[in-house]
Amino acid sequence: MHELNRREFRRKLDLFPPEMSHAVMLAAGIIGAEMAKRVEETPEGVVQDGEGFVSDLLDVVDPLQEETFPDLLERYLVETMKDELRLCCSNCTNFNSCIDIGSLELGALFLRRVNGDDSDKLKKELSRQINDALKKTPYPDDAHMSCDRFRHQYSPATISEVFNRYADIAAGLQQQYGLDYRKFQQNMISMNMDFCEKFR
Repeated sequence: MHELNRREFRRKLDLFPPEMSHAVMLAAGIIGAEMAKRVEETPEGVVQDGEGFVSDLLDVVDPLQEETFPDLLERYLVETMKDELRLCCSNCTNFNSCIDIGSLELGALFLRRVNGDDSDKLKKELSRQINDALKKTPYPDDAHMSCDRFRHQYSPATISEVFNRYADIAAGLQQQYGLDYRKFQQNMISMNMDFCEKFR
């Protein structure tokens, strides 16, 4: 998941001009910390680390001095939601079985890292095996049309929970950073209609 998150962050970073990269990193941190607080499975230590990271960034950068920051934050939140709703292999309930991570030696390699082996050789081997595993899930978009096993992690019946989570985050970001909540709601309605339409 770390590798997938890294790739998604790079993709979102590329949507903005290079001179905005610091603001994008701050937006990613803020949204990540807000998300962690609202996902029950997130360990408390991860929530605290996320909040600490954002606090450290805010000591260096004051986003309220940037006129464009609320728009950037809103766009990053929209893109994060699109990632979560995308009809791609990594959002499929069969993702873990397709990449067949259980049959690889990845677990043993990760354990070596946890136990202190931080060599470049080990990192390269981990990266190689992760890339090999991800090649077994080739559909970055429209997997529902390309794969007869595709089953999105969210069904049209449970999608309201996701939209409620993002609406709650957007409302908080409106109060703290001036995000345009009405504009975000319009985007959510459009994404909801698009998501449900593809499952008819």
